Amino acid sequence: MPNNTSLTSFVHSNKGGSQLVHDDFVFNLNKKTTTKRYWRCTMTNCTVYIHTDTNNNLLHITGEHNHLFEPETLRVKQFRTVLKERVVNETVPIQKIYDEEIAKANLSVDVLASIPLAHHIQPGLNQARRKLTPILPESNSFNIPEGYQTTASGEPFLICDKLVSRKKRMLIFGSPNQLQLLFDSSIIFLDGTFRSTPPFFDQIFTIHGLKFDCAFPCIFALLPDRKKSTYQQLFKELNAVAVSMGRTWKPDQIMSDFETSLIPAISTEFPESVHKGCYFHFSQCLYRRIQSLGLATAYSHDESVRSCCRKLMALPLLPIQEVETSFYDLRATADPTLKQQLRELFLYFDEYWINNIPIKMWNIHDNQHRTNNICEGFHNRFNRRMEQAHANIWSFIRCIVREESRFQHLYVQINTGSKRRPRSSYTNGIQKRIDTLMQRYNNKQID
Repeated sequence: MPNNTSLTSFVHSNKGGSQLVHDDFVFNLNKKTTTKRYWRCTMTNCTVYIHTDTNNNLLHITGEHNHLFEPETLRVKQFRTVLKERVVNETVPIQKIYDEEIAKANLSVDVLASIPLAHHIQPGLNQARRKLTPILPESNSFNIPEGYQTTASGEPFLICDKLVSRKKRMLIFGSPNQLQLLFDSSIIFLDGTFRSTPPFFDQIFTIHGLKFDCAFPCIFALLPDRKKSTYQQLFKELNAVAVSMGRTWKPDQIMSDFETSLIPAISTEFPESVHKGCYFHFSQCLYRRIQSLGLATAYSHDESVRSCCRKLMALPLLPIQEVETSFYDLRATADPTLKQQLRELFLYFDEYWINNIPIKMWNIHDNQHRTNNICEGFHNRFNRRMEQAHANIWSFIRCIVREESRFQHLYVQINTGSKRRPRSSYTNGIQKRIDTLMQRYNNKQID
């Protein structure tokens, strides 16, 4: 009978096949039937056999080894196995994977001496990666293999694959659990990122849902442009999925940036939802205008300019009925020199934020969620994991499949009572300062 306390694992051979490791001895697959596999020790003239079932459960061992095991040889095989698994499952450059694994493996001098250098094994690793990667497309007209249409657990993942106009293709990905959470969410967060977008697409557009005050990525969409009609098509496709699942998709609140083509698309497709703009993007828009007007130096060195600009940035925090009056009061009471210096900025704010974008969209006085940083943080992490800008479509899909696996893990944890990751002390500090100032303002302690 086999020793149940013995350790059994698997490594890759130099030719790419699987080898069984038992008690630090290595075995090659010698024969297999419909119910069993027979493994033989790799050492010539050693007659030890191991029998396993088709699930690789240990059944029987025969014979005794006539040699000592070679720990250095085994450790090299284990290192190469880890290396290969990362290479075929990640988009990280091979040299970086090699360096990371060497750094954390804590190998002995003897093992290090036996491990080939990165440039010696890189051709074989590149070949292993290419075997699992379909041919790179030369246009947006390409087929997506079945293995790239499902999650790591085999569930449907590709929701939609269609042309939204001539030569413009849209792909939408989301698993059944992600869709359920999305349609359950009373608040959703929308945002796009461009750095990691694969060739032949314009942006990666994500939609996050909220459960137990924890945000989850629910939709990954590759969009061909930033037109209103494209955003509308995206929302229509997801609404059709909701209907097919016997659900309705009518979130109470939607948060996004202030993209001019996205705002009317949301208004058209979600007429009953409250659309709120992100305070971070509001402040970012304002500061970019300050820079484009050549006021960045004055903002940095002139206290009166900086104070006035910051008051503009703080207008969304006021009660909505006070915003417009407060803006005109700020402009009217400004020092004549300052008023002239900031004339173009005041004009921009009046035309765009007061008279173009509805104030109720960018006012966050009563909002629990004031920014879209949930999506921003996700995109920053996603871009880091992609490693390179504009990676190919297959690298992108493999990356979002891993993100879906991460979603499943976090989803189970939250559903079983785990708390969300706490916000940073810096974020908490800023939030507390804003809350304190708003409370003092409401209590007429400041003006």
